[in-house]
Amino acid sequence: MKILLVSYYPLPYAGGIWTVVSNLQQKLLSLGHQVDLFSQRPDLSGYRMHHLDHGMMLESMRPKIMTRINRELPFHQQHPIIQKAEIYRLNFEMTLREYGLESYDVIHAQDVTAAQIIGSMKPAHIPLVTSAHGSLTKEIFLVLKSVYPHLSDHSILTGRDFNYYKRLEKEAYKESKYIHTQSKWMKSQIETDFRVNPIKVISYPLGIHNKQTGTPVSKKDRSKVLIFSGRVIYLKGITFLLEALSQVELGRQDWECLIVGDGDYLPAAKALAKRLRLNDRVSFLGHQQNMEDILAQGDLLIQPSLQDTQPLSVVEGQFAGLPAIVSDAAGLPEMIQDGLNGLIVPTGDAKSLQNAIEALLNDDDRRCRMGQAAIAWANERWTLDAMVSQTLALYKRALT
Repeated sequence: MKILLVSYYPLPYAGGIWTVVSNLQQKLLSLGHQVDLFSQRPDLSGYRMHHLDHGMMLESMRPKIMTRINRELPFHQQHPIIQKAEIYRLNFEMTLREYGLESYDVIHAQDVTAAQIIGSMKPAHIPLVTSAHGSLTKEIFLVLKSVYPHLSDHSILTGRDFNYYKRLEKEAYKESKYIHTQSKWMKSQIETDFRVNPIKVISYPLGIHNKQTGTPVSKKDRSKVLIFSGRVIYLKGITFLLEALSQVELGRQDWECLIVGDGDYLPAAKALAKRLRLNDRVSFLGHQQNMEDILAQGDLLIQPSLQDTQPLSVVEGQFAGLPAIVSDAAGLPEMIQDGLNGLIVPTGDAKSLQNAIEALLNDDDRRCRMGQAAIAWANERWTLDAMVSQTLALYKRALT
């Protein structure tokens, strides 16, 4: 098959989607398929086919893009969030039209924005499969609450910004022949919120190539290492993690927390850590290439997201033998066997998060048992071969 993987967002980029997409592409290539990848450049300067590494740069297209936005969205100056999204969306569309889509057997969108654009321009005979890695409307709702804290929930839900994204997501699902989700929670959201026929929505977990070697050593009788890995954005619950750690620190100081990743919330997170007097306990490492080495030094992974479907940080942590403490948001509870290989706490509840952290810091034997259980769970559930096999089956189903 000749397959096109497409992403509205930049690739390569720090985060789980790049790991999944690159692993998927390499495995499909090894099986004899032709696989192209189209995405935004990491510096946001334009879109490109990765194997060609050229494309129409955003700045050269900006006059044409703004002409269309002024004509189609005359209100855009009062809605900078929509304006920015439309600039990138039209940059995506115009660039991809230059490459053409006629030669592909299957197009696999990695997000609903890419799917919405592709659906409006692809030849009718080429099936579109969409991986819904998260709920765009639920994520944008939380983002808008953080950007406009003075607005009521009703004002946000009826506002133009929210409904712009809701329309994109609805159109993406309509245009897709099949929709892949990695959690039962996400499948339910699509079917309920957007009234999508359940036959179109196929659920199976993501998988990655496991780079961890050996089994974790027992790490008793030394300072403990807590790890958060992921984009440092408001949605990841960093605020509640730091608040919980500030209370843990009052009772014991034999630990440190490594926050690995970049994001637009990083300055605010650093300021909060300083205000909570956590500078000696919390280190912000930025994006790191050597996550295997960092995870090998860890004792505990923490993922307190406000909204998350299947973060790869939890998968990688489980392969490394780290028990995970996760929130009960969205698809996260499906990743954990509560009490066996990790703990689940209420979303946005710093006190419950504190209690869970202290419970595992205080019990080395329990924590190590959970780590071994995490490895077994990961090797059973998160394999790349299983994901690729199910993805190929979905492509073949879409072609019939």
